[in-house]
Amino acid sequence: MKLVMDLACGIPLRGHMDDDRRDLVIRLCTEAGMLMEDMSIIALAARGGEIPIRARIDQLAAAIDDMAVLIAAAGVVVGRGG
Repeated sequence: MKLVMDLACGIPLRGHMDDDRRDLVIRLCTEAGMLMEDMSIIALAARGGEIPIRARIDQLAAAIDDMAVLIAAAGVVVGRGG
């Protein structure tokens, strides 16, 4: 017997999501969250002079692009398209 689980956090899903797809969505969202956490340190360190401001902005922009890809991939997995 196979149990079917939907995400309980309010993400609208079409039909039911199998465990493998659910785990993939969780991993993609977790990775996006970890990038946000890493970049918060860069953003908050703006007062310090260790990293030039232009380099910080470039790092943040690259992280945003990476997060957008991860979030779009999670959306595809749950069936919302890109």
